[in-house]
Amino acid sequence: MPSLKTLLVSAAALGISIAPQASFAQQPASDNLWQTRCSGPSRTAEALTCETSQSLRVKENGKLLFKIDVIYPPKKAAPILQMQAPLGFFLPGKIRLAVDGTPISELTIGTCDARGCFLSSPATDEMIGAMKAGVKMQIDFAPTADRRQSVDVPLTGFSRAIQAIQ
Repeated sequence: MPSLKTLLVSAAALGISIAPQASFAQQPASDNLWQTRCSGPSRTAEALTCETSQSLRVKENGKLLFKIDVIYPPKKAAPILQMQAPLGFFLPGKIRLAVDGTPISELTIGTCDARGCFLSSPATDEMIGAMKAGVKMQIDFAPTADRRQSVDVPLTGFSRAIQAIQ
């Protein structure tokens, strides 16, 4: 399985772009980049876990680069930001999130398995507010110990998606 560094270097060398896409094959409309889903043991609002998510994939081969989820657990529990990142980057470098250039969070890797690395953090009101008001979120990460790289995540449709699941 190629590392993140290999994917990014290959993508840059070949002029391949990284594009936001939904988790399924069909490309959503540009205002539907953030997909929503609710599930639970019953259809009552108190029992549902709802989330909005966006996946960033390497355009040419469809490999997952980052998946971002904002999850609202059942019973009005505090929302959570979760991310899936690929294997092969410098873990002590942490992942920094910003909206339109303004830092909103710094995340530490929680665990990694064959599917990638996973991070979780409280999704504060300030974080969600910044994402609702913003145009793009930047994911800043370290492919190697001496280099950082940033990927833009469009926030188009994020406000609509959050409103739909709250």
